[in-house]
Amino acid sequence: MADTSHDPPVRPRTADHAARFVTPAGGDAGRPIRVLHVIANLDVGGAQEVVRSLVPRLKSEGCDPLVVALRDGPLRSDLERAGVPVRIVQGRRRSLAGDPRAITELLRIRSELAGIVRNQRVDVIQSHLLRSLDFLLLTLPRRSGTPRVVWTFHNARLDLRSDQLPRARWLLGLKRRAYRFLYRAASRRVAAMVAVSADVAAAIQRDFRPVRGRLVTIANGVDLDRYGHGNRRQKRQSLGIPTGGPLAICVAKFSEQKGHRVLIDALTRGAGRAANLQLALVGTGPLHDAIASHVAQAGLADRVHLLGERRDVSDLLLASDLFVLPSLWEGLPMALLEAMAAGLPVIATAVSGTRDVVAGSESGGILVTAGDVEELCGALDRLASDAALRRSLGKAARRRVADHFSVAVQARAHADLYRALMHAQPLAQLGVLL
Repeated sequence: MADTSHDPPVRPRTADHAARFVTPAGGDAGRPIRVLHVIANLDVGGAQEVVRSLVPRLKSEGCDPLVVALRDGPLRSDLERAGVPVRIVQGRRRSLAGDPRAITELLRIRSELAGIVRNQRVDVIQSHLLRSLDFLLLTLPRRSGTPRVVWTFHNARLDLRSDQLPRARWLLGLKRRAYRFLYRAASRRVAAMVAVSADVAAAIQRDFRPVRGRLVTIANGVDLDRYGHGNRRQKRQSLGIPTGGPLAICVAKFSEQKGHRVLIDALTRGAGRAANLQLALVGTGPLHDAIASHVAQAGLADRVHLLGERRDVSDLLLASDLFVLPSLWEGLPMALLEAMAAGLPVIATAVSGTRDVVAGSESGGILVTAGDVEELCGALDRLASDAALRRSLGKAARRRVADHFSVAVQARAHADLYRALMHAQPLAQLGVLL
């Protein structure tokens, strides 16, 4: 029997409703709300891109943001160029399960974060990708009171995975139960939980049973101004990729989640025009070498181009004809939104988050079953063989993102959330866009 003691996640209404939800700005009279975003690292990745695009926009919504990362990375320079202060606090290097010195590390991290919170007079702390350190944020004091803590969940798969405990897999079951218990208990102290999609919200509701009225859904957003400008042919030629046939692009970390092997197998079985399709794989990760070997064994080295980690993704999207994301699970993939903002037709799997974006024939893409090689092959063949369909879907994709997944709407919804927390207003009044 379902647990009826908890509210369902706040459902989306409209962007206009979010804009009309207005309360007096500022943590103290006469100053903006001071918001600290804490993220595990500033590497290139989906959640990191959310922070890179969202946080600077908060300044125009009555907020004064700053970022703390537990590991430096290339996105730091983007944030600083946008006028966002960035601090690096060295994260954990030791596991609590195998090294008692990890306690000293946690105390040092807490001390540094507490100092930042006090000195910067932080009103709201929002976390990204912290996992166990989420709980640490709940212990941080400040001079004029305890800051409101907001946890952000970027993925519908909430449990620890075996690859996250490579040296202590025997602890996996125990740690999974402990995580679930801790999140359920700590949710009574957290001010709000933000899910990036309806599916992520449903997973939080199921696994963590958050306190009534503290779970909201705010979809990721993308900055449309960064995408879709320039000459496609020139960009394509600059990559050294043949221009005779269509080019598909996949921007994703090389990990189990992203399903690269399924994509390579689908390309291997391609018939018709898909047999001439070129594929660019952008990213890096633990499975990079294994996927490169799989490409070579499949005899696709002349058609599959591993471009590594790139900072010119907007240019690479411009050079491409279609985007493919064969993920096995998701939250709400930023790479998908970016491709659609660039006017590319998309092929994606019907998994959490993605199916919120690619919903119906007017949303600019084709959904396939996760892990289904034949279905993915058919979708690739269909788009590779029909330039008119690619153009039509690409225009629809751009409209879909512009209407429903812009960073402006995302920033407004977050600012509304912060104001509601500062003034103890019910989160159920928020109209957040999905």
